[in-house]
Amino acid sequence: MSQRGLHRFPVQSNACHYWQTHIRISLAFTLLLTFGFTLTSPAQNPPPPPKIVQVTLISDGEERQLSVPAGTVGGLLKLEKIALNKHDRVAPPLDSKLEEGMSVLVERVTFEIIDEKVTIEPPVVTRWDKRMTAEPVVVQQGKAGVGTQKRCIWRKDGAISVQWTQSLKVLVKPKPTIIRRGELPSRGGRIIYMVATAYDPGPASCGRYASGRTAIGLKATKGVIAVDPRVIPLGTRVFVEGYGPAVAGDVGGAIKGNKIDVCFPTRREALQWGRRTVKVTIYD
Repeated sequence: MSQRGLHRFPVQSNACHYWQTHIRISLAFTLLLTFGFTLTSPAQNPPPPPKIVQVTLISDGEERQLSVPAGTVGGLLKLEKIALNKHDRVAPPLDSKLEEGMSVLVERVTFEIIDEKVTIEPPVVTRWDKRMTAEPVVVQQGKAGVGTQKRCIWRKDGAISVQWTQSLKVLVKPKPTIIRRGELPSRGGRIIYMVATAYDPGPASCGRYASGRTAIGLKATKGVIAVDPRVIPLGTRVFVEGYGPAVAGDVGGAIKGNKIDVCFPTRREALQWGRRTVKVTIYD
């Protein structure tokens, strides 16, 4: 049998094998140069270092001069580990770019509501009486009340910047102060000159049966004068020079004609007044 029939595949020639090997070596060398250049290029050309800027950071009562990479205000706070609370404010805004010489301010802002107990001042009620002088008379002394309210407070870096109160709730209602007083008429009055003496509501001036009340029922105190009703009718409002506004509210056995007797709450004040001639303006 022929040996030629045993070869199922043809044997390649030496020339073909040579060129295949040459091509493989060339391709491997090309790939090696390409990837080797790519891998070595970053090492030969490193990226430029980040730009450094000088900034001033003011936060939590401290001012610091910093040299930091150029970035944003938010990045600066993150770098310095400064956490912001709900109401804190930052200037410039967080997305602003850092620039040379820039100042960054962090304000700590807080808001709180405090329940507090308060005193409610008594209101003043005025009752007008034409028989009275302009000097007020306290009829009822007021009494303060008690309540609760909410105080709203904004603080900036620990100091109160704005505050107000709201939601007042009355626990004990205040008792009003009641004052009785009169007004002097705005029109001019009749002027006469009279001799004025003085008295007090005690027994030394009014006798042993002194009640502290005048002939028309007023309390004998400053602002009430005794007159001769034929000259100045009772209830008439007057102004006495050196004494002030008054009402003709009393009479006296020695008060006749152009004489008046002005009242003081104490004996000492009455004696200090003495006896003098005064101008009296009578408002009819």
